[in-house]
Amino acid sequence: MRMTMVEKRFVNDPEHTQWVARHGQQLLARIDLKPGWKYLDVGCGVGAAACGIANRFDLVITGIDVDPKQIEEARSRSIHPDLRFMTMDAARMQFRPGEFDIVATSMATHHIPEWERVFSEMVRVLRPGGYLIYTDLMFPSWLSAAGGYLIPFVGLPSRKRLEALAAQEGLVKIFEGGSGMRSDFIWQKEELFLL
Repeated sequence: MRMTMVEKRFVNDPEHTQWVARHGQQLLARIDLKPGWKYLDVGCGVGAAACGIANRFDLVITGIDVDPKQIEEARSRSIHPDLRFMTMDAARMQFRPGEFDIVATSMATHHIPEWERVFSEMVRVLRPGGYLIYTDLMFPSWLSAAGGYLIPFVGLPSRKRLEALAAQEGLVKIFEGGSGMRSDFIWQKEELFLL
């Protein structure tokens, strides 16, 4: 779902984009990173977090957003050789299964009615042993359940539903934090062992 002009005004505010970039780097610093790992930023907006991460970490970074204007602005910010931006629907990603070592999203899924499908897609493109970094607003379970009927143009993730999806997808929680309605999670995708 594309954001309204009011949402874009807030989300693209320089102070907000700097917070998103710093916060993303703080969460990423909790992982034992390997040089050259592939990192996907889902719902990257104007690319603030991806650009900040590219300047600090030795990663190959892809940012995706459904809004071509956001991607156009992200591309205009980017001068890093290991950073690319693509217009793409996060509910229907055009990446191979297991293509990324790290998949991250920050404050994006509450804009997406199909947020559960997006979550599954993020896990699909994450390699076994890889990390999913997730930050967003968490809504009460009753509102999340009723939200699809009451306000069908947004996503309303709840902690309970998110935790159930993570368990269903074979994710192991390695960090949880947050403040107010915002929650932060880092999960690791279980590795498959063949006997």
